Amino acid sequence: MTTPLALLLLLLTAPAFANPMLDKCLPFAPAVCGLKDKSAGDDFLACFETVKLDAKKAPEAACAEELTHARVHKDCAADIAKFCSKVKPGENRTMDCLRKNAKKTAPACRKALTDYDAINPTRGGQKRKRGGSAVSAVRC
Repeated sequence: MTTPLALLLLLLTAPAFANPMLDKCLPFAPAVCGLKDKSAGDDFLACFETVKLDAKKAPEAACAEELTHARVHKDCAADIAKFCSKVKPGENRTMDCLRKNAKKTAPACRKALTDYDAINPTRGGQKRKRGGSAVSAVRC
């Protein structure tokens, strides 16, 4: 049986172990931000506001995709709660819900979603070919 303290410690440390944005973007973090490990918090996204990533380089493109995804969640949090709270996360369902309600979302949310769709290879819930087989996005 798990003790409440052990469960609390697991919950507090879990994000540091399973954060794709940190995994993919930490190498590109500006030195001025002082981000050296996976203990970075909410300031991680703000740190990248002025960073230009080259979408032609795979590691930077992967980071850019994660950053735009995180910005959608940050800038659309109220709209997700308002329009998509009953949507089961995964397979781009939340993004699809935001797209369906785009005209009703906040301007910052619309911009974040447009930016995400511009660089995300699976925009619009489409499938992409990888190694000859279609792979659907495993996104919110």
